[in-house]
Amino acid sequence: MEYTKGLLALVLISLSGLTLQAEPFISPEPHKVTWAVNDGPPFHILDGDYQSQGFCDVLVKEMIQAMPDSEHEVLTIPPARIARLREKRAPLCFPCMIQRPDTPITRYSAATLYYQPHQLIASASSAGLIGQRYGQPVDFAALLQDPSLQFGRPLGRAYGDELQPLLDQFSESQPNHRVLSGKSTLALNMVALGRLDYTLDYPVIGRYFELTEKENLYYLPIAQNQNSPIIGAIGCSNTEWGKRTIEKIDTALVEVLRSEPYLSSIGFWFTKNNPDFWQNYKEHVLKPIRENDDEKKASLAE
Repeated sequence: MEYTKGLLALVLISLSGLTLQAEPFISPEPHKVTWAVNDGPPFHILDGDYQSQGFCDVLVKEMIQAMPDSEHEVLTIPPARIARLREKRAPLCFPCMIQRPDTPITRYSAATLYYQPHQLIASASSAGLIGQRYGQPVDFAALLQDPSLQFGRPLGRAYGDELQPLLDQFSESQPNHRVLSGKSTLALNMVALGRLDYTLDYPVIGRYFELTEKENLYYLPIAQNQNSPIIGAIGCSNTEWGKRTIEKIDTALVEVLRSEPYLSSIGFWFTKNNPDFWQNYKEHVLKPIRENDDEKKASLAE
């Protein structure tokens, strides 16, 4: 009996030693990226003829493929909830944001896309009238003070450092100006129907509307912002997780931004009536990421 007890104790000690030795070799949990998307064509397209063909849909697919060492989850979340989650710094990434300096809430990736600045979008008759009265490109501050032209814009949108102050100053109290809730293309529908003279948006949103609604729209560059390019980026919560995730994303972007599916997607959505798109893409997106990649390689070689 004493021999049996001694043998059992020896076996337990041996197993305990094996457990202690094995613990350092247990695989850590894989890094996980949760992508938060919302129904906002042509960024993300959840249904219809171009389902899953939004340029941000393609960006997410290519990022997932280029980051095989991370787990990925794609969640469709309403914009208002996305805003609340961002404020709480939840571990999420938002694939199509406008690149800005990092904030306490959001950490941004390298550039992913070049957008034409916002333009006025109008019917043929209204476009001709606006051009005659306010020039080409259009003096937006003067146009906003014209009480005879009906203007509408989507609720909750912001229009950058050049245009937003003009809207705040000249548009808020105008009875002929409307802020519209509902689908992101509602204002474009009202322009096409003649119920609005003009709206303000990215030309790429107008392209989606023209493709899906078979309507022609007219685009008027704006004097105040025509030399202010808008650069896209991926945004993640600014936490230790977010810092690590953005580092992984920036590494993957070197491949993704030159991938055939992504280039085909942005070519389809952005190049119509925009002959300078590829030159701007090279200058504002590919050149900075190439320079950053060269700096990383140089530091590793030292």
